Amino acid sequence: MSNYARSAVVFFLLCSLSFFFSRCTNSADDIRDYSRLEREPMLEAEAIDLHITENGRLVVRVQAPAMNSFDRDEKQYDEFPDGITVQSYASDGLPSSSIRADYAIYQRREKLWEARTRVVAVNEKGDSIQTEQIFWDESKGRVYTKANVRIRTSTAVLFGKGLESDDRFVDWEIKEPTGIIAVPGTTEQFSKPHLTTQ
Repeated sequence: MSNYARSAVVFFLLCSLSFFFSRCTNSADDIRDYSRLEREPMLEAEAIDLHITENGRLVVRVQAPAMNSFDRDEKQYDEFPDGITVQSYASDGLPSSSIRADYAIYQRREKLWEARTRVVAVNEKGDSIQTEQIFWDESKGRVYTKANVRIRTSTAVLFGKGLESDDRFVDWEIKEPTGIIAVPGTTEQFSKPHLTTQ
């Protein structure tokens, strides 16, 4: 190969490589857009109305205006930024208990739910629990909070800080009770079975 041909090949290779490397650069806007995409949900859904059944019988109904699902190596979670309502049903098909909140998040790996802001739960007996934050450890079947709570039963309204309960809100305990108000028209005396003073 002559010097001229060799020079032409080298020149062509250098031009090709410089063109290739000039196309491999990313602008600051491209990098920002990619970083933003990493923070975006993998799935977005609106007007969620999920019916969970067992043997054809409705067991749970989940409703939410919006859901964002994130699936990253370090975190896998579902977020309900505009609130959530969950209704459980008894074996006879009638509603048995419910919970609603203005915000909720579900950590899939940990099987941990967190509900925040104006949380209201009602158990199968009609007792209601109000708080600003509550957690449900799905794998342990336990519900807990360190926040202030207000519980209304058929006989009283109880106030306190912190709560632990089974996931049906039937066997509950206020960790730091602060007060009890008797409901007018009831004749039961309070034995304080669900109150502890720690």
